[in-house]
Amino acid sequence: MTFLVVVTPVFVQAIKKTELVPSKWLPTVSILIGAILGALATFLDGSGSLATMIWAGALAGAGGTGLFEQFTNRSKKYGEDDK
Repeated sequence: MTFLVVVTPVFVQAIKKTELVPSKWLPTVSILIGAILGALATFLDGSGSLATMIWAGALAGAGGTGLFEQFTNRSKKYGEDDK
């Protein structure tokens, strides 16, 4: 379910903006949110088993956080935020 890759980072960004969770815990929260969304997605047509969807959601959460951090750290490193 490719929508997990898009939806999970959106939820994490919303949590990040509310500052309910310290930033050091956001990668863990992202994985948990992805796993929960994956579990909820098992009720959609064409989805895999519960275990498969939880795994896919957790990977989406981990990947989403990693990709976001990669781009933000790159922009800080190369001064791309200064434009």
